[in-house]
Amino acid sequence: MGYTTTIRSKRQRIVTALDVGTSKICCLIAKTSPAPDWFEGKGDAVQFEVLGFDHTRAEGLKAGMIAHLDSAEACIRSAVDAAERMAGVTVEDVHVSVTCGRLKSESFSASVALPSGAVREDDVMRLLAGGRQYAGRDKRSVLHALPLSYRIDENGGISEPQGMCGERLAVDLHAVTADEVAMRNVMLCVERCHLGVASLVAAPCASALAVMTPDEAKLGVACIDFGAGTTTLSVFVDGHFIHADAIALGGNGITTDIARTLSAPLDYAERLKTLHGSAFATLSDEREIITYPAVTGMPQPSLNQINKAQLAVIIRPRIEEILDLMRRRLAESGLAAEVAQHLVLTGGGSQLTGLPELAANMFGRPARLGRPRSLSGLPAVAGAPDFSAGIGLLLHWARGDDRLSGRSEQRFLRTGTGYFAKVGDWIRDNF
Repeated sequence: MGYTTTIRSKRQRIVTALDVGTSKICCLIAKTSPAPDWFEGKGDAVQFEVLGFDHTRAEGLKAGMIAHLDSAEACIRSAVDAAERMAGVTVEDVHVSVTCGRLKSESFSASVALPSGAVREDDVMRLLAGGRQYAGRDKRSVLHALPLSYRIDENGGISEPQGMCGERLAVDLHAVTADEVAMRNVMLCVERCHLGVASLVAAPCASALAVMTPDEAKLGVACIDFGAGTTTLSVFVDGHFIHADAIALGGNGITTDIARTLSAPLDYAERLKTLHGSAFATLSDEREIITYPAVTGMPQPSLNQINKAQLAVIIRPRIEEILDLMRRRLAESGLAAEVAQHLVLTGGGSQLTGLPELAANMFGRPARLGRPRSLSGLPAVAGAPDFSAGIGLLLHWARGDDRLSGRSEQRFLRTGTGYFAKVGDWIRDNF
């Protein structure tokens, strides 16, 4: 399915997004409604009105992974409760972003015979269910199994095959998976808050949906989300989400570098990074002096000084390391040429002064800072790049990309008679 969203329901619905990050938990509660007739073809076919919003400092998480169940649960409860009070509604289930679990992106093809000589809905759904089953081998949880394109016999480039005639249906799929145990712990933490998990969404996909333009998604774009504990990469081409990756390095690493180098408290090192940090040092930076407290072990901390140019020297190596890893991961995916002119940076760490220019130099292509699109009722603070994933979760729901969820796939893979009776044999024969 392409970039333009489709209407999931003609009636109004309440959709809740829960962005579970290393440094913060964000909850967004929105009411949906179909776009007016005049709006059709001009963007999203679903309109959102944000009713409730809250974010709280995350505890009990490390690189997006649940590290302390009770602490993480308390943070989720706090964010959801505050958003519920603001919205005046009670949330039943949430769409959750994930960056942990060693995200893996994989593309593959599958095909199936058409005994009736035409494509029926069950043919498509069983094919997609088989794709999810194959992607989830080796005890991996399937976050996405997205059809990129269908083929009937020798005819390719088909987006909606149902009802068409042919002898064999094939599909190209992109799947994103994560370690099963990591996903089970995320779900357990959310369910302990008396919330259902409507979906688990790869955070790199959600972030990109919030910040890329329709033209970028069509022509090819790479989006890098600089989080506190992780940095993620996503690639969209022809409107399709075709690649995802993540590394366990983020803005917290820069904060730690500053704290260790200057012997400064971590909280103050974070403040130095946020208020004065830069990826480049300029001549004027040498004249701008910053005073900070040093950790000495004495009752009264001493005050030290550093100029902005010296601070940039501390910051730049870690930023270069992260960008170089992302550049290499993109090259290894074989998709670097597909996004030759479009690189979007988002997330809290993307606001570092000079980062787009440094990224452009290292990637050899233009780079820009991506802020999430505005939604009706969205507080001004939520328009910062820090909240891209949360807003993207709402937009992912509107797209309806995951046509077949893991919960419904078993209906199409149940045992019985016919050519789908032995799922294992079918997967071995068709993938």
